[in-house]
Amino acid sequence: MRKLIWLAALALMLAPVPSAQADLVGQNDQEVQKVAEAILDSVLAGFNEGNYEKYAQYFDDTLKESISPKKFQQTRSNILNTMGRYQSRTYLGFLNQNRMTVVLWKGVFDKSEGDVLIKLVLSKRQNRTVVTGLWFQ
Repeated sequence: MRKLIWLAALALMLAPVPSAQADLVGQNDQEVQKVAEAILDSVLAGFNEGNYEKYAQYFDDTLKESISPKKFQQTRSNILNTMGRYQSRTYLGFLNQNRMTVVLWKGVFDKSEGDVLIKLVLSKRQNRTVVTGLWFQ
């Protein structure tokens, strides 16, 4: 129960904020997956290494303000204690909502008994793709 409350609080903290200049990342699985996989690789490598710069490299300004380097270390520690280190993932698909692209994966973390839903919210702004939301559920 405590884990679910913590994940719900994390999800609220990282909720994406729509932007008037936001646009969709792609229109089909191939386009979206190509962009999203590269971004998620950086996010997850930064997470496993404890490297905030790599982790937040693609974050928009709002998300960077929400997740400071100190907050990243605290959140990372909580995730490592409850779910463990990221191991692998399987792409599930995407949704286009409110000019944003929500990309989903089934993730495996070494301490988690079940699958972990990885949810990455992306938007295209001025020809740059940015992360506006991130959840591990």
